[in-house]
Amino acid sequence: MSIACLHKHNLVQHVVSQNCDGLHLRSGLPQAAISELHGNMYIEVCTSCTPNREYVRVFDVTERTALHRHHTGRMCHKCGAQLRDTIVHFGEKGTLRQPLNWEAATEAASKADVILCLGSSLKVLKKYPRLWCMSKPPTRRPKLYIVNLQWTPKDDLAALKLHGRCDDVMRLLMAELGLEIPRYDRRRAGPCSPAGPSGAAAGKCRGGPGGGPGWAGAALPGRGRAVGCGGAGGAV
Repeated sequence: MSIACLHKHNLVQHVVSQNCDGLHLRSGLPQAAISELHGNMYIEVCTSCTPNREYVRVFDVTERTALHRHHTGRMCHKCGAQLRDTIVHFGEKGTLRQPLNWEAATEAASKADVILCLGSSLKVLKKYPRLWCMSKPPTRRPKLYIVNLQWTPKDDLAALKLHGRCDDVMRLLMAELGLEIPRYDRRRAGPCSPAGPSGAAAGKCRGGPGGGPGWAGAALPGRGRAVGCGGAGGAV
């Protein structure tokens, strides 16, 4: 919830997540501000429709799927084609535009002043040079801040490494900024929540002209841009 609050106050521009649980959407972050690099277990898509048609469910769509087997057993209500999950398994290359949202992640990283990593081991994310602006000289790359109890392969490159728990660090950060951490309200939760806008168990569909989310972000005057990435501990 802290991350959603920071985004609402324009202190965080974009979130990059390795998680597939949809919690960032449930917290109220707009999909355009999130790159779920390994997919979302509550979203299935029709790749036969142009643009791809998304179905946001209130149940796990991956019950029948596995490595290299992505069909969920349900059909697109528009064209009748088989729906597939959005999960990127180990050894696979993600090709879906959403919810992976690689284009927005790359653009946000290229414009960021700060990258804050919460709870991620970075063992996988380190393999994505686009997220770290490695093509830029070291002095022009975003400053890297890491919060993790364990060693990460990016520790030596970090401007600051905090050996702490993400929840504790975020509480201190929010208090320093004078911001209250919002309480999670299931009635106002995002589209992956059982009590969110998805409504009935069938979920809802996004697609067609104008249905695909984009990304918009602007630098705060005098405060710069922030982009973040994370694993089990979340992302800012």
